[in-house]
Amino acid sequence: MNTNKRFFTILYLGTIAIFLVYMLFISDHNLSKHIELSKKIKKLDESIIQTKNQINNKFTYTELKNNPKLLEQYAREQMNMQKKDEDVFVIVYQSK
Repeated sequence: MNTNKRFFTILYLGTIAIFLVYMLFISDHNLSKHIELSKKIKKLDESIIQTKNQINNKFTYTELKNNPKLLEQYAREQMNMQKKDEDVFVIVYQSK
């Protein structure tokens, strides 16, 4: 009776071990593929954010550096900066 129970325990653990090895290393959806795809997703998300920032920025760095009027306009529009003696109202549209 004891050997029969031991046999099934070893068989059960062996089956689980074989399944884990298959899922982690051999199958098409293995662990390295998941890690690779996660890194790719992070890079693409960063690329999306960078592209959105480039679209929102109307001026290049050199234009802002050389033209103080453009720098002031950019600071007022994008960063909501203001002079000491003025009030700035930001209007936010909400879609329904």
